[in-house]
Amino acid sequence: MIQRIGKRIGSIAVNGYFATTQFATTPLDWWLSRRIGLSVSMPSGLYVPSGTLVLANHRSLLDAFLVTFHLGRQNWLTAIPARCPLTSAYARRPILGPILKMFGAYDIGNTSIERAKKLLFTRDLLDRKHTVILFPEGKIVEKGVVVDEFQQGAQMLFAHDYPTLFVRLSGFDTRSFIHPKTVTNARMVYSDIIRGDAATKLERLREFFGAEAA
Repeated sequence: MIQRIGKRIGSIAVNGYFATTQFATTPLDWWLSRRIGLSVSMPSGLYVPSGTLVLANHRSLLDAFLVTFHLGRQNWLTAIPARCPLTSAYARRPILGPILKMFGAYDIGNTSIERAKKLLFTRDLLDRKHTVILFPEGKIVEKGVVVDEFQQGAQMLFAHDYPTLFVRLSGFDTRSFIHPKTVTNARMVYSDIIRGDAATKLERLREFFGAEAA
């Protein structure tokens, strides 16, 4: 009983910490979006329930912040705090890693055993109604979308019936925030919330991201 209460208090404290750090970035997210002239398109009245798996292609180091911010105030209470798996290449960098972890990122691991454990951890976060933002490519891809790699990284979680949201990013990269002249029609496109079995979600994934890769 005491142990359960202790875990509950710890969970509330952690969630409160990440919610605070993520809400604190909203003015910066707004400014960065304006700096690159980011155009956002989403279905009218989009509602993102708690425990949503958000899948996006990866264009810059700031993608997770922008994806969360542009869900809009109507979804912040259900989507924040969001968690985001992070490759060890970034998670273990001396300065960058701790900063990203401060905003809810977590190391996905180096070995197959570590990654399997973190996959279970990701499923547990979703089961506990946390939003998880996943970049299935596992790396920043500045041109188009690597659809085959995208499918491999996503389908492991599609076997579970989590509400799923796709986000397609294009026209910018990390350098664009420093040099806005490098931007070429910066866009962020959200899908509807997708439900169904793994086959249905994979087909919708190909339709949504395949056009950008073509």
